Amino acid sequence: MQDQFCNECGLSYDVPHLVAEWLLGVEYLHRIESRYEQMRNGYDYPYTEWQKVFTEDLKPFNGYTDTTSVTIPIGSTQLGSDIKALHKGAIGVDLPTWFNIQGNKHIMIVAQDPLRSSKWYGECFDAVISSPFGQQDLGHRQRANGGKMMSLLVEQIVSNGYGVYLTDANKFFIHDHKTTDMFSAAHMDMYAEIMRQEIEFVKPAVIVCLGKRAEILCKKMGLQNILKLPHLSGTARGAIVKRFPRLEDVGATAENIAEEYAREIVGKMQ
Repeated sequence: MQDQFCNECGLSYDVPHLVAEWLLGVEYLHRIESRYEQMRNGYDYPYTEWQKVFTEDLKPFNGYTDTTSVTIPIGSTQLGSDIKALHKGAIGVDLPTWFNIQGNKHIMIVAQDPLRSSKWYGECFDAVISSPFGQQDLGHRQRANGGKMMSLLVEQIVSNGYGVYLTDANKFFIHDHKTTDMFSAAHMDMYAEIMRQEIEFVKPAVIVCLGKRAEILCKKMGLQNILKLPHLSGTARGAIVKRFPRLEDVGATAENIAEEYAREIVGKMQ
């Protein structure tokens, strides 16, 4: 899948510029573009090999060696100014990613937010940069949680010939869910405008909302042709089994969950 991860296409220009203009500041555009290259290069690397991919400008906070997340300062944007005014750490930003985007039909998957732990990042006031479901991270893709479920789901969608675009509804996570939810509610119009631009870039045939936070944003925007599904995570397994009762019989493994989601999404395309 490495050759299809953030493959060269129009998004390679549009998305880094969108992230710079709205989230991190145009002064950090080159660093954002370099981060995409870093994620592509390290896609199949274990953490030990990632140490050779990190640079002085793009490396983990506090010298952590068990993560592929890096830090980028928050520059001159309205959202960035409002975040700095909160004086809180553990700020998460997920760079939107994509697979197999070409002259085919595209599926846009909207996750909830770029969760970061204040235990590990509470003293970090730069943005901690990853991607939705950490798909650049081999370790995340191999664990039996949301990262593995999403990896398996993407593989099945791509095997059907479709392109996949992954993004978050809430563009920032700030310290904890309470702060994040308050900030997101106050900046929902800006998040909606970012999403409108993403939709214009991707031109998805179907938009999949994972979880309530994603659904709230999509409803606010009045989007049509939305497929609502439970968030992909270990804590949401109960909701997933309720949505797909067959899993009670076959088992709610990452593989079976991905198969059910893929069947539902691909069926929406036909």
